[in-house]
Amino acid sequence: MSRWRVMRWWFLPLGGVLLGLGIVNAQAETKLADSESPRPVTLQHLIQEALQQNPSIQAKKRAYEAARARVFSAWLPDDPEIGTDVEGQSRLFRFDRKDNEYTITQTVPFPTTLWLRGQMAMRDADIAYQQYKEKARDVIWHVEQPYFELFLAKKTVAALGEQQDLLTKLSNTIQARYESNRAPQQDVLKAQIESSKLEIELFQWKEKDHLAQAHLSHLLNDPLDTDYTISEDPRAASLAWSRSELERFALKVRPELKALELGIRRAKTNRALAATKWLPEVTGRIEARQFSGEGNIREYDTFLGLTVPIWSLLKGVGGEWKGAGSEVQEAQAMYTEMKNEVLLAIHEAYSKVQVAEHALISYEQLILPQAKQQVEVAFASYEAGRSDLLSLIDAQRTLKETHIAYFKVMADYELGLSDLRLAVGGELPSHPQEPTHQATPSTPKEGPS
Repeated sequence: MSRWRVMRWWFLPLGGVLLGLGIVNAQAETKLADSESPRPVTLQHLIQEALQQNPSIQAKKRAYEAARARVFSAWLPDDPEIGTDVEGQSRLFRFDRKDNEYTITQTVPFPTTLWLRGQMAMRDADIAYQQYKEKARDVIWHVEQPYFELFLAKKTVAALGEQQDLLTKLSNTIQARYESNRAPQQDVLKAQIESSKLEIELFQWKEKDHLAQAHLSHLLNDPLDTDYTISEDPRAASLAWSRSELERFALKVRPELKALELGIRRAKTNRALAATKWLPEVTGRIEARQFSGEGNIREYDTFLGLTVPIWSLLKGVGGEWKGAGSEVQEAQAMYTEMKNEVLLAIHEAYSKVQVAEHALISYEQLILPQAKQQVEVAFASYEAGRSDLLSLIDAQRTLKETHIAYFKVMADYELGLSDLRLAVGGELPSHPQEPTHQATPSTPKEGPS
């Protein structure tokens, strides 16, 4: 074999390896480009994604489906018994019988017992459904919180970037004045110090932006270095509800309160079941006897029996009835405690929203326009030589702090609304008289039983 052929056989696998490396490298570069490109997100999209993928919601949904599946069986009595009685054996396990007896036995609880058992199973399914809805509301809140924190970080970074551009423009003006002997070197140094302070603050907020994005990526199961862009302004409409209207609304729609209210009804049903356990159960039995040597059944017997409630009454007097009554009182106390907590949470979130909304109006109508105008006036005065650099830097710093405070108040407003929706247990329509719908993922069409 010639040297060329030997080299050709070596080049073929080597070329394949190089080609494969090139493909892998191209795929890696494509993935890197995809990971570096910002991902636009909206709050509604994030909520829907979380509702579909969150495992705790799926667990609550399965618990509700399991509770609902047990409702039908609770209405039914125990299975009947079918047996054979061999009579006339001379020895054990020796079937030289004289006759054979076939029996069918069915025990039926008192009708109120079956009805109360079914009612309790229905209450269990209803409670599981309300817990399922409450978990959905909780997951929505856990998505809204980092989203609005990310909104605050991105808005603040953008505002600081604008302030950095403004300070760069100011530094250029000061440098030009210094070179023309119209400004002292002290002004140049002051501008550089202010620029360095702004860079430190901008770096800090960029790190906050990264942490907020990492928190969101953790919720969405994305890589932690995913970059997000917020494609909408989350500012909601003004709150048209009063505290008393929100309280009444929460008592109607808060799933956790409804679950506890159903728990009271379940406890009362259980109390009624405990008080009626002594009612007799009916046992019916049909017997058919086939005698030895005969092919047909010749004799039938019937049996009808009732339980004697000796031990049931003793159990009730001994503490079962009192214990069932205590369970009702426990359920009522739990509902009262949760109701008080819900009403307090509504007052706290409502005050937070009111304070933030009042501040937003002041910032938008008065503070922000005046801060911007103050910088323009101070800049023009400095260029004309009518004011010193400290006045201009102070105006610029006031504008920066005003921008940050404005976005902080805007985020507080949205976070307060998020807390209010969590406390109430549902979305708030623009007017108290409008219908509202609870955000619940994949709610079964039949609803609670």
